Amino acid sequence: MRTTGFVNGTIYQSWGEGIPVEALVIKGDRVAWSGERSAMPSVDRIVDLKGAVLGPGLTDAHAHYLHVANSRLEIAVDQADVKSINDVLERLRRGIKGRSSGEWAVAAGFDENRLQELRYPSRKEIDAVFPDRPVLIRRFCGHVTIANSAALAALGIDDSVSDPVGGVFGRDPSGRLDGSAREAASGMIMRVMPRAAIGTRVSVLGDVLRDVSGMGIVAGVEAAVGGGGGDSDRFDDELAVWNALRQNNEKLPIRLGFMCRLDAKDAKRRKLEPRRDPSFQTATLKFFADGIMGARTAAVSHQYADGTGYGLFMRDEAELSKALIDAHCAGWQIAVHAVGDRAISLVVDAYIEGQRIAPRPDARHRIEHASCSSAQDYMNMRKLGVSIVTQPSFLSRMNRSKRAAFGDRVHGYYQARTIIEAGVRYVPSSDAPTGSLSPWDGVADAMDRGATTGEPIGPNEALPARTVLAGYAEGGAFVMGQETWRGRLLPGMAADMIVLDRDVTTSTPKDVRETKVLLTMVDGHVVHDRMSSTSPWNE
Repeated sequence: MRTTGFVNGTIYQSWGEGIPVEALVIKGDRVAWSGERSAMPSVDRIVDLKGAVLGPGLTDAHAHYLHVANSRLEIAVDQADVKSINDVLERLRRGIKGRSSGEWAVAAGFDENRLQELRYPSRKEIDAVFPDRPVLIRRFCGHVTIANSAALAALGIDDSVSDPVGGVFGRDPSGRLDGSAREAASGMIMRVMPRAAIGTRVSVLGDVLRDVSGMGIVAGVEAAVGGGGGDSDRFDDELAVWNALRQNNEKLPIRLGFMCRLDAKDAKRRKLEPRRDPSFQTATLKFFADGIMGARTAAVSHQYADGTGYGLFMRDEAELSKALIDAHCAGWQIAVHAVGDRAISLVVDAYIEGQRIAPRPDARHRIEHASCSSAQDYMNMRKLGVSIVTQPSFLSRMNRSKRAAFGDRVHGYYQARTIIEAGVRYVPSSDAPTGSLSPWDGVADAMDRGATTGEPIGPNEALPARTVLAGYAEGGAFVMGQETWRGRLLPGMAADMIVLDRDVTTSTPKDVRETKVLLTMVDGHVVHDRMSSTSPWNE
């Protein structure tokens, strides 16, 4: 196996420890040696870093890459010049030019917080521009859709429709549907929406993975195969896309893990079992306990600051608890979307009960988001070994809506430093497309707590870049069950590493956002290279 030595740069074997070495050698797919340049063994080739920074590659432990790919096939309405509802509708109007009259117009990336009206467009407003063509506007979070009359008619939904468990159809004062649908109601719409051909989605999905590889991501977890609605047909369809991607590529640019949006009984029916695979693993079942803060559907104990209630659970609470316990007893790692404190407490209690019934010393269960946990829940999470997988880029992307939802209480939410001090594993991630696809935005937001879009949220929760990077690299590897062989660049560990144009551990948040990844390697293979035309990989 060929050996390669890296010299003349700042080389971090662990982001958290932050003590650089002068040289590092890889042999095949593993780190073989590190130390002083003068003691470096002879190698087959030398890579001159020319002052760049080398360190462990990052893991995005919670992303929706297929959702990102699907959005690229839709009409984007998240550009900087989209500042009003009229701008959204005009963007849609231009986007459908040349399309057949019966083709759906689907907008992606909608965020009312960017608009001067600070609200969703109404069914009536969309109808005025599109009286006949079905139109669907998808909020960037994936939890809300807005449909016009033609779309509702095509889907067989009228004013007599009842709200599903865990969802709400918006209505005007007269009781007529206003076009908005939240949570399970949105899921009803998305389940029957037309889907692009598998081949088309596979092609765009491959582009997405190559893009994130170029951002320094060496591994990612697809956070809900089957989406948020738990629909079995949607699960099978999405799994088919991923399997086709793997079959079409000899080697994917990043390692992948998958959360299956299934109950344990549904997984068993499909003959799925927890499977740890270094490159394509299925070891996790995904559940949704509650909704989101932006739609006021996260289940909280204290009423939202704007008087819109206490949120809701996505399914009957006793049924959800049983499903979590069943998944634990079946040997699965569990990941639960739980934003509000009521939802978080239910999940923690179910984990406790699962361990009582069927003790598992290293279950690696997770809670996704965990935006407002109690001290008692933190204590129980630490005892259980539960990891919190959080999304620091939400702090800037949702700065205004977080304040509207919680008022001054917001400074006690979306914690980071408190999580770590409580002894709970902190794992940052993107939740793209809801959060920024770039991990460097996440690192910067964890440092400045969303200061780019408003007053910092909970500034005392700010973390140094070194800690956040360790969360991405080592924490991400841990929740995938891979921390013993990747996440650091110690001898014997996988050569999953990145080269950066700056030392992010000593950079300002603004500079961190502008980080350029010059090289990404997975298992010692170059999957992204911007170093220079003189890179030695093809010698």
